[in-house]
Amino acid sequence: MELFTIKGLKSGPTFLFNDQAPFPAVITAVEEELARGNGFFRDSPVILHFGSRVLNKEEWWKLKEVLHREGLLLRYAVATMSTSRELLYKEGLAVREHLPLPAHETKKVQATAAGGSTALYVRRSLRSGQKEVFDGEVVLVGDVNQGAEILAGGDVIVVGTLRGVVHAGYPDNADAVVIALNLVPLQLRIGPFIARNDEEQNHRRTQQRPEIARVKDERIVIEPYQGKL
Repeated sequence: MELFTIKGLKSGPTFLFNDQAPFPAVITAVEEELARGNGFFRDSPVILHFGSRVLNKEEWWKLKEVLHREGLLLRYAVATMSTSRELLYKEGLAVREHLPLPAHETKKVQATAAGGSTALYVRRSLRSGQKEVFDGEVVLVGDVNQGAEILAGGDVIVVGTLRGVVHAGYPDNADAVVIALNLVPLQLRIGPFIARNDEEQNHRRTQQRPEIARVKDERIVIEPYQGKL
């Protein structure tokens, strides 16, 4: 029984953990494989695939300690169990339910943005329970409904209404911005900052207009968008 494998997928090095094996045995297999690699994956952004394992906090801490000791950079995790995804997200890791589909199976388009960064262009709305995770900019033409989430390494632009949860500049890029035609998120994060709950801000206007959220003086502020950054 294979406890741990590493696959060089198009989305990046992916660590696949056997979701049926005892976790201590999996940890041992990870330590042995990384030791054999002799630092090969150091400073590499990797994807962690937990399959259908119901992960608990103690198991995650033990694994994270091993990975950080080896100098790995954690890009995001894949977990089919919602409890595992919730745990990992609360622990500060980007998560998704499945690995990305091949390009011919999705309506998403990746493009090169100014400065050489990558952008994800999505032409559809996100329903409750749906999530987009990308390590560059995200441009979504549609609505982000309550219960939906966007987690991006760069800016987030929504050509529609943003009612769900958005985290731009993940994990620590405080220069990222969030722009939407109707910006009324349930929760708004930019880099390490979380927008404070402010009843006046939640009811600051009755007329829909484009707005931009950015970090100023170590807090998130929302202003009318005037067509330039």
